[in-house]
Amino acid sequence: MSNDVFLILHGWGGNAPEHWQEHLYNRLVADSMRVYYPQMPNPMDPQIDEWLARIQEEFDTIGEDWDDEPQINVLAHSLGSIAWMHFAAANSQVPLPIADRVLLVAPPYHSKETSPPDLPAGMHGFFPPPLDPAAIRTVASETALIAGENDEFATADRSREYAEKLEIPFYELAGAGHISPFYGYGGWPWVMDWCLRLAELPPRPR
Repeated sequence: MSNDVFLILHGWGGNAPEHWQEHLYNRLVADSMRVYYPQMPNPMDPQIDEWLARIQEEFDTIGEDWDDEPQINVLAHSLGSIAWMHFAAANSQVPLPIADRVLLVAPPYHSKETSPPDLPAGMHGFFPPPLDPAAIRTVASETALIAGENDEFATADRSREYAEKLEIPFYELAGAGHISPFYGYGGWPWVMDWCLRLAELPPRPR
């Protein structure tokens, strides 16, 4: 059996059944893969400290569940990607990478000056995220950022800026928006193939 383990991090509000992360989880489970897909605390009114604690709990559980030096693959979407940036910065002193491969998909951009007035207050604690390239390199052997050219939650320039400041590869998907079911990203065969190490970057669209 492969020693790959998959940690899926959802975004604000969790995911609808049509979301590509839901499809991915179901397919990985059906293939008897080792997959962790935590429900983050208070997903509609998230608090960064609670989300970071939950991610740490998942890593602790993985360490307890498997003693074969698992290769942890993180697939984060939207606010989950922002949470991962915080998690990396908080773990920048680990002696060895704690993850093998990381995909940061459609990280949003918000500022207190431009955010809608009804945005939950806890969301402000996620922004601006720590853009620490040394931490990103420390916690994972490989990290890449994927964004849609027309994402309504972050412009292409903002997404590219995240990647440039983190010093990681950036891949833009034409017409993919927030890479969500609204844009047709329910089933996403490429991401399943990537998990199984049957596909490389750059990503293929749905």
